[in-house]
Amino acid sequence: MGPGARGASPLKRILRYLRPHRGGFAFALGLVTLQALFEVAKPWPLKIVIDHVLGGEPAPLPGLDGLDPRRLLLAACVGLVLLHVVLAAIRLGQNRVTIGIGQRMVRDLRSDLLAHLHRLSLGFFDRRPSGDLVYRMTFDTFSAQILAMNGIFPLVSGGLLLIVMGTVLFRMNAQLATIFLAVAPVLFLTIRWLAARIATLSKETKERESRFLSETQRDVEAIELVQGFTAESQEHRRVMAASQRALSSSLRLYLLETGYEGAVSVLVALGTAAVLYAGGTLGMAGEISVGDLFVFVSYLAALYTPIDSIAHTLGLVQEASVGARRVFEVLDTEPEVRDAPRARALSRVRGELRFDRVSFTYADATGPALREVTAVAEPGQRVAVVGPSGAGKTTLLSLVPRFHDPTEGRVLLDGRDLSGLRIRDLRSRIGIVPQEPLLFPLSVADNIRYGRPDATRDAVERAADLAGVSGFARDLPLGLDTPVGPEGQGLSQGQAQRITIARALLRDPRILILDEPTSALDPETEASVLAGIERAMEGRTTFVIAHRLATVERADVVWVLEEGRLVESGSFPALRHGGGPFERLLGEALLDGGDAEDA
Repeated sequence: MGPGARGASPLKRILRYLRPHRGGFAFALGLVTLQALFEVAKPWPLKIVIDHVLGGEPAPLPGLDGLDPRRLLLAACVGLVLLHVVLAAIRLGQNRVTIGIGQRMVRDLRSDLLAHLHRLSLGFFDRRPSGDLVYRMTFDTFSAQILAMNGIFPLVSGGLLLIVMGTVLFRMNAQLATIFLAVAPVLFLTIRWLAARIATLSKETKERESRFLSETQRDVEAIELVQGFTAESQEHRRVMAASQRALSSSLRLYLLETGYEGAVSVLVALGTAAVLYAGGTLGMAGEISVGDLFVFVSYLAALYTPIDSIAHTLGLVQEASVGARRVFEVLDTEPEVRDAPRARALSRVRGELRFDRVSFTYADATGPALREVTAVAEPGQRVAVVGPSGAGKTTLLSLVPRFHDPTEGRVLLDGRDLSGLRIRDLRSRIGIVPQEPLLFPLSVADNIRYGRPDATRDAVERAADLAGVSGFARDLPLGLDTPVGPEGQGLSQGQAQRITIARALLRDPRILILDEPTSALDPETEASVLAGIERAMEGRTTFVIAHRLATVERADVVWVLEEGRLVESGSFPALRHGGGPFERLLGEALLDGGDAEDA
């Protein structure tokens, strides 16, 4: 969970990310204060020109009263330029500090969010579109910078200018200052009403943009299916409909923000017009000088600027709060599978896996995926798990590394309940080969080394030999050092699968889980890989989700699942002609290398 107690406002929780940067923040506040003082001084060189150079009045500052008009004019011009040079330097320094702090806050928030996502259970990702999570990580995390930096500093800067300039205005003419202040309540009531509407529409816009991102990502990932079924037109309509909904919300948000700024500008113009009329009347009566009226109007223009900035910043804060809530919504999600309070370390592992009356139901599912499964895999035993699509094979084996916990029953490793073991220790003893090979944009060797970064080159080469990677790697431009994946050398499905097998073998696991590891291989390559896997399986408890007889025949025991139940168990020869569910699967050609299961 991110900093701050659950239930605290997004701003309070974001401000906790500011704590490590207190020194830089204080320095930036000092620059803001200095900037406010120099902003107050900006009209005075022009007042000197109007009242003292052109009007002939005595110079107001010590050291200037002895200057002739030409030199006083030169001093006023130099002073005006210096003021703007100093202000530019202060703004540059302030932006450098505040943007740097804001970006480090975004980095820290992203780090917490990514680390928390890594801890969340697979069930969370099954229920969330990946595009939405990418949007929260990429865009919503910027709320840290917007709320803390783009929110706090404009408010502080604007507040200081209001206080300092308001004080000067009252000292110059209380009547004109009172006219100006009468507009403030109306202005802030308008701001409050419009800001609430902006927050609501901003949330809708973010959700629709996130949905569009998810739809686009799904379309790109399924491009082979789209083209294969000539579904380009319907996919185009679906994705563009999501795009149009996002653009429509974005347009309404933009129009509301524009109207928001326009309403503020109109109210500012009304206040300025009233002050100009009253000030002009006083000037014509000789109660204030032309220079004083110029300074007063200049202050008013500058005074309304921070009010307008505050109005805009409050709207920005409302919008950023939506993004922050979306980030903290994920950070507040508790993992469904976690270490027990007194979870034990896992030392020596023999490899006995026992499923004790195990049942499992997915969230929001209409029925259980597993029903009271009881079975034992002895240490070093090779278990083939077979059954029709949707029988629960993948679900059953997902309980071993605790991707899910049973809804009922227990899974025990060497007599110890998995729920009482440290998850990281448990998973470090397990090697997994998924059905769909996944390669990262790294070299072949680094892909093999992924789960064991400290592995030596010799260990990588041995794993490559066992999985049959070395044979095709010799033909690659740089051998095992050739980049592969989305940004590198293109590989066949079978070659990619062999790399994932090598990756699992490199960990030297006590338990191997192979989800149809040879489904993408040709018969010749399959025989080679199976021989390598068979050598690697020696002394390891191995589970293989199998649809090919070549894989099943090598198993010591076969578990047959149907509708989430273990309906048959035994050796391949015993089950092949046993007249039970396994023989029926053979007769229905469900064990001939057909489609793998997806549930």
